[in-house]
Order: sequence, then C-alpha cells, then structure tokens
Amino acid sequence: MKLKFLSIAMLSLLLAACAATRPPERAPARDCPPANDWLIVDDAARSAARTTPPADAAARVGSRGAQLLDELFRVASLSPEQRRRDLGALEAQRRLDDTRRFQLAALLEREDSIEALDRSLKTLNSLVEIDVHAQILVELMKKSLKARIELKQQNARVHELQEKLEQIKALEKSLQQRGVVPKAP
Repeated sequence: MKLKFLSIAMLSLLLAACAATRPPERAPARDCPPANDWLIVDDAARSAARTTPPADAAARVGSRGAQLLDELFRVASLSPEQRRRDLGALEAQRRLDDTRRFQLAALLEREDSIEALDRSLKTLNSLVEIDVHAQILVELMKKSLKARIELKQQNARVHELQEKLEQIKALEKSLQQRGVVPKAP
C-alpha cells in the first residue's frame, strides 16, 4: 500500500516538475545560402553571366536529401519478399548511379547478417555526388551500420564465450563426479 502511494506521489511530482519548466527557446533558423551551381569567373564574365541562380535551384536545395529519405521510408515499408525482389534486381544491374546505390544500401541494411551490413556500409562509402543535406542522412546511416556491425560482432563473441563457459562447467562437473578435485589456478 505504501509503495503504491509513494509511486503515485513521485509520479505526480515528476509530472508537476515537467509542467512547471519552460521549454527551451529554439535558436533562430540559420539562413541557408541559395544553391550556387553557376560560376562567375571575373568581372567581364560577370556581366555576361546570369546574376541570379536558376529558378529551380532553391527547389533543389535539400531535395536530394528528401529523395533519399523517401527512398529509405519506402524500403522500410516493403515486405521481405518485395525487398528480396528489389535487391535481386539491383544486384543484377552492372552499373548503378548514386540513387540506385543508396537503394541497394537501404535494402542491404534490412538484412540480418554482418556481411549484408558490411556491404551496405561499403555501398554508402562509394556514393560520390551527394549534397550537404543528403550527406547528413548518409553519415547517420553509416554510424548506424557501424554500430549494428559492432553489436553483432560483440553478440557473436558473447555467444562463443558462453559456449566455452558451458563446456568448462560440464568438464568441471564430470571431474567432480569422478571424485577428482580440480586444482585452483
């Protein structure tokens, strides 16, 4: 009864503390410069060249990152059968552009083997023409893949050590049944 009362009191205090604090103020958004995919060489060329970026340049800022994010969501929503089919189709192609490489990396990321995760990481490392916004997504995926690979390797090592421990325990038990007392190292 006391435990129930104490937990309710602590929960209500915690909720009151959360409600009483002000949310942190958001920093003003940084102004992103427009995408300058045009080049002005010198003053003479400046007068001849356009002085404004292309009309679709502002729309393209971050659109590559949005496309890759959409592709990641699409892959996440696929069934295992559809993923295998898409993976087979991409592996059958000889030359892949960066978008197809990203698709391949996203599909391989869904596999459960260390080899597939490693291939996905290598595929992400081979991406060449990615903008700043897409680079952030790719770097996050790389970090995630590295962490998952490391976790799988550690789990495999833990499993191996547990098997060795069980073998040692079985050996110790068989020695005790024989009446031989093992020496402590």
